[in-house]
Amino acid sequence: MDSIVLGDSRESSNYPEQIHLTITSPPYYVGKDYEKDYSFDDYMNLLKTVCHETAKRTVQGGKIAINIADIAAWSKFNDDGRVEEYVDVLRDIKDFLKKEDCHLLARYIWHKDDPWVNSQHVGYHDKIPATYVRALPNWEYIWVFYKGDNPKREGVPPIVDTLSKEDWKKWVSAVWKFKSVQANDFHQAMFPEELVRRLVLLYSIPEDVIFDPFMGSGTTAVVAYKNGRNYAGIERETEYYDLIQKNLQAVENSLERLYVAPPRFEQTRVF
Repeated sequence: MDSIVLGDSRESSNYPEQIHLTITSPPYYVGKDYEKDYSFDDYMNLLKTVCHETAKRTVQGGKIAINIADIAAWSKFNDDGRVEEYVDVLRDIKDFLKKEDCHLLARYIWHKDDPWVNSQHVGYHDKIPATYVRALPNWEYIWVFYKGDNPKREGVPPIVDTLSKEDWKKWVSAVWKFKSVQANDFHQAMFPEELVRRLVLLYSIPEDVIFDPFMGSGTTAVVAYKNGRNYAGIERETEYYDLIQKNLQAVENSLERLYVAPPRFEQTRVF
């Protein structure tokens, strides 16, 4: 617990023994620097392996939350070079997890920024011929799976002890609207703390282990720490691993954990 492994998420030995909630945003396979050393088949095998290793360690009733978007730049990787969006990544992940006894519980749409503001894949200028208009979605998906026969974890307190009604009312709607990270200065694909915070508060309780097999800049671990959860994760790039340590050290030095358990919670928590 409370550790990040510098290593490959395809290696079984890099995983924690027990996971209560996974929150991750896998590579999207759209040409980022860290995606250039494997083919599309390698990419799918990576996702399949991570699903297997994560599910194997997830407790009964534990959750796996995956944030991902359709692949809109498919022409770069299609064998015939044609422009064709690939919209089945999450369906493939769903099939992988189904074989691991993990089942779809909830689907959210994250409504974010207008894509024309900062995308290289759409444009309005004299180099674009009439009738050729590509539409990039200003949303991404968050699919939440549960492990085992029952999505209701045993031994946890009632939701009224861990989540305010105000937050529940705002988040139970399946469309979430907040901005993406505006400047990916430190990592090419950072997701916002708000995305992680909502999932942490909805699908875990204090002292749970929150895991991310693609830790990136460390957002999942930082938010887990802020909200009284333990964290674990894997990151293969040394540059990003060092960034994670820096971000965690900063939050641990500047903040106390935000969650203070009420008396009733202390009495009902079962480990």
